[in-house]
Amino acid sequence: MQTHLVDPEDPRWTETLLGLPHEFYHLPEYVRLEAGRMQGTAKALYAQEGDQRFLLPLVLREVPSRESNTGSTLPWVDAVSPYGYAGPLVVAPPAVCDEFLERALLCSEPMLRESGVIAVFVRLSPLSLVPGALGRIGQLVAHGPCFWLNLEESQEELQSQLRPRYRSYLNALRRDGVSARFVPFASKLDEFMLLYHQTMQRVGAAEWYYFSRDFYQGLAAALGDSLKLCVVELGGKLLAAGVFIGSGGIVQYYLSGVDQSLGQPHATKLMMITVRDWAKSAGYRRFNLGGGVGAHDDALSQFKRGFTKHSAPFHSWRWVTDETRYTLAVRAWEARTGVPADPPHGYFPAYRRSYPPAAPAASIPI
Repeated sequence: MQTHLVDPEDPRWTETLLGLPHEFYHLPEYVRLEAGRMQGTAKALYAQEGDQRFLLPLVLREVPSRESNTGSTLPWVDAVSPYGYAGPLVVAPPAVCDEFLERALLCSEPMLRESGVIAVFVRLSPLSLVPGALGRIGQLVAHGPCFWLNLEESQEELQSQLRPRYRSYLNALRRDGVSARFVPFASKLDEFMLLYHQTMQRVGAAEWYYFSRDFYQGLAAALGDSLKLCVVELGGKLLAAGVFIGSGGIVQYYLSGVDQSLGQPHATKLMMITVRDWAKSAGYRRFNLGGGVGAHDDALSQFKRGFTKHSAPFHSWRWVTDETRYTLAVRAWEARTGVPADPPHGYFPAYRRSYPPAAPAASIPI
C-alpha cells in the first residue's frame, strides 16, 4: 500500500474528491486557508491500494516544546483537521471500507513517524457514521450533542419542531419590521466582521476564533456561490449576521454575530429560519447547526435545540503516532507548568493546553 503526505497541489487530492461525497472542509483550497491561519502547513494523509483510496485533510504544526526537539534531524509536528468536520474519506466497496481504513492507518504510521508527526487530532462530522477503525487505531472521544435539521421533511414537520416560544419571538420580530435576507458576501463583509469581532470580545473568545479579512476573502474565492451571508436588519441597522456554507448536500452554520445593544435579542432566530427555508428550497438535505461552545451541552446548545428534534454526538479522534516523542513533549510541558498533563481522552495534544487556563466565556453568541 502506498502512503503519503500530499500537498494541496497534488492531483491525487482533487482526483479522490471527484465523484465522492465530501464537504468544503475537504477542499485543498480550504485546508490551505486554515494552514495559513494556524501558521501551519496544509497536507492530506493519503493512501492507495489498487482502486481503493483514503484521504484525510490535515494542518501540520510544529510542536511548541523546544526542549522535546533536541536530537531530532526534523522538527516534530502534530496534525489537526481544519476548522470544521473534515473527517476521513474512503473510496472502497462498503463491505471492505472499514478494514481498508484500518490497514491504511496502520501502514501510514511509520511514514508519519519518519516525517516527524507525533500526534493527530481530527474532528468528525456528527452527520456521518463514525468508522469502527478509528476506535481500534487511536482513541475516539464523544462530546456533547450537535443539532441538525432534516430538510427532506415537510415544511409543516420542520415548523412543528420549532420551540413554541421561538414562534412567538419570530412573530414579534416581523411585527416590528425586522427582516432577514441574503446579501452579496463582499457587500457586507466589513459590517459582519465588526459585528462578529464585537461578539467575540463580549464572550471572551480566544484569539483563535478571530478571522482576518484576508481569510474571508480567500474563503469567498475558494467557495464562490457556496458561501452565503445572511443579515437581519431593522431600519437599515444590522442586528445580526451569519456566514453559512453549502456543500455535499449540507448547509453548515459557520460563524455569526449579534448586536445586543439594539434591543432585539432574538434576531438570530429569524436568521436561522430564513436559512432553513432557503436551504430546503435549494434542495439541500441537511442543515447542521453544530453544538455548544467547546462541544459542551450549554446555553448555546440549548438555543440550537429549539430548532429541531434531531441531534447526534460529536466525536473527536486522537492518534499518537510516536509514543516516545509524544511522551517527551508532554513531560517538557509538565516541567514548564508544574501540573500533570491530561490523558489522551482529555485535552489533546496535552502539550498544547494553555496554562494557566483561559477564563471561561461569560456568555455565548446566539
